[in-house]
Amino acid sequence: MSPAQALEALRSRFPDAAVQAPDPAVRVSVDADALRGQLEYLRDSLGYGYMVLMTAVDRPEQSRIELVYRLFSYASKCAVALHVLVPREAARVASVCDLYRTAEWHEREAAEMFGIEFAGHPDPRKLLLPDEIEGHPLRKDFTHPNMIPLPEVE
Repeated sequence: MSPAQALEALRSRFPDAAVQAPDPAVRVSVDADALRGQLEYLRDSLGYGYMVLMTAVDRPEQSRIELVYRLFSYASKCAVALHVLVPREAARVASVCDLYRTAEWHEREAAEMFGIEFAGHPDPRKLLLPDEIEGHPLRKDFTHPNMIPLPEVE
């Protein structure tokens, strides 16, 4: 399936989603409640069987965290990026480890670094930081006594 066909299939299947096609990946903005359904559709119907990455971006000015799921289809050589906004406080989304095995480590990292809860995750232990570190280091308001302050950017 070509990128154009994937774009058209997503637009027809999810008419309420904002679907864009910047090069090189199709970009889809989805609600957290629709995430699993869209991922299942992409995997089972459109052949996006590999989750390249799942990461997050802190958007404190919007009081949100943006999750980014990047999928790839080896058959079509096409990528799709799903973007999901969740509230910054009490950030929570369903785990997709059962859909994509690679999600297990990506979700653990995002949980630790951004404070996102992945409901139903099979192993929510810390992955990178020692237990004594409190807070979420990739949030823009994170501070630690040993941090060197960064200059303000205009």
